[in-house]
Amino acid sequence: MEEQQFNATQTPSSGAPTPGFPGGQPPVRKKRNPWIYVIIALCILIPAAVAGGFYFYLNQQVSEQEAYELLNNNETIEDYENYLNRYPSSHHADEVRERLQKLRTMYGDWQRIANSSYASDFERFRENYPQSLLVKQCELKIDSLDWETAKKLNTPEALADYMEKHPDGRYAQDASQVQNTLEKSIVTPEERSQISSAFHGFFQAFGENDNASLFTYITPTMTQFLSKKNATKADVGDIINRTYSSDIENCSFVVNDDYQIKKAVDEQGNTTYTVSFSVDQHIERTGEGKTFGSYTVNATLNGEMKISSLTMKEISRS
Repeated sequence: MEEQQFNATQTPSSGAPTPGFPGGQPPVRKKRNPWIYVIIALCILIPAAVAGGFYFYLNQQVSEQEAYELLNNNETIEDYENYLNRYPSSHHADEVRERLQKLRTMYGDWQRIANSSYASDFERFRENYPQSLLVKQCELKIDSLDWETAKKLNTPEALADYMEKHPDGRYAQDASQVQNTLEKSIVTPEERSQISSAFHGFFQAFGENDNASLFTYITPTMTQFLSKKNATKADVGDIINRTYSSDIENCSFVVNDDYQIKKAVDEQGNTTYTVSFSVDQHIERTGEGKTFGSYTVNATLNGEMKISSLTMKEISRS
């Protein structure tokens, strides 16, 4: 009896119907085609790849455009070379190559004139490359060289020419000051005439041994007269009297009017004229001795046309 119960509780054999399924057996599952998974994966990956590629392309195009825009107003050769190394086939590449070649030509021209002492070289460069960043350096060089030329010539015309070309130049103020000083140093025709008149009168009185007349042409004390320092009018008269010996019947001087005149005005407005010229002395005498002498005269006059110093150096005699 117990054995029969045990057998009754055992699991049914495989051939026996299984409760809950039609026919007593579970349905057999069909195997799925693996290509389905591949297709699904491709459907996901391809759009992603396309989107990624488009993003990369777009990003690359943006980077190339940014790199290209960095070349605007840029004259650094290395930046152009870097662009072409990164984007050798971009639609801007040919233009960049052309601009690079022009830059190399420009810098070659600049190297040839960089140390030139001629303003015309930099003026020509400025004309050839008017948009270049080097134009500013050209203008500075032209300014400096034109100023050097004006200083070397040291004439009112040269200084006026500099100031006309460079009204806002670095040396415009200096040029104006030099011009003012130079204009003060210009000897006018009227001044030259007065100087000539003073020396003609002085040497006429000297030749005639006319001290009273001679004293009207000199300052009360001359810093030097011939070899005498700080000579008073009395000293001057005594020296002239001693130059005449008893055998001299006549003496005259010819002023040659070959004046070299320099004019100076100090801060107080006092004017001084420094003059060099030549005179010839003619002597008539009864005895033996010099009858002719030629001299170089160096003298100074004050603003009142009074002679304040005078020396004579003999250069020939007979």
